[in-house]
Amino acid sequence: MTDETITFEMIRKIQREEVRVSKLTKLPEGFYKNINSYLQQKKMIVKSTGSGATELKSIEILIEDIFNRRERKILNMVLIAVRTKIPPENLTEEEKVFFEKMVDVVRERRKEGLAALMEEQEIVAEDAVKMMAVVFKNNVEEFVGSDLKNYGPFKKGDGAEIPEDNAKLLLEKELTEEA
Repeated sequence: MTDETITFEMIRKIQREEVRVSKLTKLPEGFYKNINSYLQQKKMIVKSTGSGATELKSIEILIEDIFNRRERKILNMVLIAVRTKIPPENLTEEEKVFFEKMVDVVRERRKEGLAALMEEQEIVAEDAVKMMAVVFKNNVEEFVGSDLKNYGPFKKGDGAEIPEDNAKLLLEKELTEEA
């Protein structure tokens, strides 16, 4: 949209479009500044004449709805932009500032959050189950190891790498010997 005079009909049209379309609609240049001036004029008319209060309230409701819908769409665009680097469309100058601030917040959170998650995975990898090579002195049925994996069945003379905890237990019971 180009620079247009703000009217109730125009506000209603924009609100309907914001409801209908999942993406941000194109707003006239200086929309929020012009909306503010329009509201101030309407408030002065209501104050001086005592009429038009219902229309003013309707305008305020429509403007708030437009603002809320656009805010939600912008927040969704932030997530998309951070994950895919797809740039946003149809942002007003005021919305661009909000968008960039939110992108910075989400990027920082992702950087710190993912780093913490990856760090946790590294700790888990460091604490991985230690394995031990053993030779079975007797037949041993299939069992679940301390790493929750199935091992066996094993026959006398079979060699295998099993979790160290399980290997020690089988050594104590003299069912295996170290390889």
